Amino acid sequence: THVVYGEDMAILAGDALLNYAFETAVKAFVLEPEDSLTIGNAIRVLGEKAGIYGMLGGQSVDVENDGKPVSREMLDYIYENKTSALIECAMTIGATLAGAREEEIQKIETLAGKIGIAFQIQDDILDVTGTMEELGKAVGSDEKNHKTTYVTLEGIKKAGEDVKELTKEALNLLMELPGEQEFLRELLLSLCTRRK
Repeated sequence: THVVYGEDMAILAGDALLNYAFETAVKAFVLEPEDSLTIGNAIRVLGEKAGIYGMLGGQSVDVENDGKPVSREMLDYIYENKTSALIECAMTIGATLAGAREEEIQKIETLAGKIGIAFQIQDDILDVTGTMEELGKAVGSDEKNHKTTYVTLEGIKKAGEDVKELTKEALNLLMELPGEQEFLRELLLSLCTRRK
């Protein structure tokens, strides 16, 4: 967007899309007025996970440190907020609207966080091992841009082991939840083992 329409329009487009998410979510109050407390809780989650203590905060730290070496703790902070927060948002909102108990929502948030970090580490790995055809984008951009990733900190083998361990921990938590989990299990597994 910034290449075609300029940086100003790209920023405005991002602002508009984030605002549109809230516009869309607020329509639930009209559609289901008797569930206003549940809807309010879901919108609160959206605000927290997308805001300065979630995706925007993590993305800000990532941009601020672009091209600079970062510590493992800083990288974890970026991944937990930039990537995990969005997966946590989707899953905890779904659980909230479905009427899950608080302890189930906490478990879902934890497993979603693990999946988010595994997803981002897998992205780091694919930036090194993938092909242009698989990814649909240039490979090796992290190294070219001097971006610190799990691969640069730990190497590909250890990063791959981290993906497997985080995925296993998340799937174990999923199996502790009530209901049918097979579809969600396969979906989460595909996020962490993808080649694209």
